[in-house]
Amino acid sequence: MSGWKKSMKRGFVLILMMVATQVYASAKDDFKQGVSYFKSANYTSAVKKFENARKQGMHSTALYYNLGSAYYKLQNYKKAEQYFIEIRKSPKMKSLAEYNLGLIAVKQNNKAEARGYFNSVVRNSKDKKMIYLAKQQLKKIRPKKKPWSVYLNGAIGYDDNINFAPAGIRTEESANFFDAMLSADYLFTGKKSNGWTGEAMLYTIKYGDSGNPNISKGSFDQDQFGVSLKKTQKLANWNTQFKAGFDKLTYGPLDYQSILKLEARGKLKTSRTDRFYLRYRYENISSDNFRYDYLEGWRQKIRGEFRRYNKSNSMQLYYELELNDRKDFISTATGNEFSYSPTRHTFRGKYTAVLNNAWQLGGDLAYRMSSYPSTTTQSRTDNRWKAAVYSNYRFDKSMKLKLKLEYTDNSSTDTIYVYDRNVISVSLNKLF
Repeated sequence: MSGWKKSMKRGFVLILMMVATQVYASAKDDFKQGVSYFKSANYTSAVKKFENARKQGMHSTALYYNLGSAYYKLQNYKKAEQYFIEIRKSPKMKSLAEYNLGLIAVKQNNKAEARGYFNSVVRNSKDKKMIYLAKQQLKKIRPKKKPWSVYLNGAIGYDDNINFAPAGIRTEESANFFDAMLSADYLFTGKKSNGWTGEAMLYTIKYGDSGNPNISKGSFDQDQFGVSLKKTQKLANWNTQFKAGFDKLTYGPLDYQSILKLEARGKLKTSRTDRFYLRYRYENISSDNFRYDYLEGWRQKIRGEFRRYNKSNSMQLYYELELNDRKDFISTATGNEFSYSPTRHTFRGKYTAVLNNAWQLGGDLAYRMSSYPSTTTQSRTDNRWKAAVYSNYRFDKSMKLKLKLEYTDNSSTDTIYVYDRNVISVSLNKLF
């Protein structure tokens, strides 16, 4: 290449560099002027200067952040969102961008999207101030809690041992069944964690024909109605509740029992995943039919429970002591005496694996040892094992379908109480 051509090329490159330098300097000046306008709350002029800088080739994160902020001040939320989404791509600016995108979503009355952005900041940001600000915004847009809730559960299934009268357990009468439970509560005063709540409950289980001509249909059906008043409050680090309630039960076509209940519970959060529970319950049981007078008396239950919740699984472990003081049953036909005042020890463990957002798979294993006071004709100790496997499908946070297989094996020193039982059920529950 000749010398003059080389000189022309160098000169052309030099001219381009000078022009580019001048353009960048002009863009930089526009950016500085935009910042000055923004500080003086002249957002319209700030946007013009920032846009001039962008059109002249400036594409920095700082420029996009200022553009987003200026458009936000002018209530042009679509434009503001565009620039904050752009700087969200920068790992260092992601949390700041998401916080501002959350503010924009609030202005657009899209609270669900806003919660998503603010929750992302809380989970992922390392900036304590940013986390605090996001939490404050979450408090502001938290849905107002309704003072009531309703829980509805319905199930169909098959039970191969529905007769739990002492002489009938070993006959293994089987039948299909349907059961349903409706419970509701209403917060009268205060908050869920510190207030007064009224509760009501209805439960029914209906069995189909067992096929035994000596047993009329409905002989083992059960109904239960209950009402209670609950007081919740914080005591030191414990969330506590105190409850008084009354239940009315029927068995088959007959009135069965009335039960007055007093209960105290406490929950202690020991870590992000762990909870410890204590519960004491006292029940005063009255017979509503002379046939069941021998079951009158009181029952007390004391339970200690540990629970752990993780994203991938949950676990429950508990021990319960049960004490009873009932009347003895004396057979008019044989004169034999039977005690219904056992001391019981129950150990139970439950594990649930979260497979994905919809599916859960779990197992439940319990052992109960019951020791009965000796009578003149009976010395009885029972050992019961109960195992279950279940699968849950969650449609959403408030609705769940459950398939459950359950097996019970009861051994006893008195042969009339030796039995096993298999139950399969499909249930659907909904929280309103």
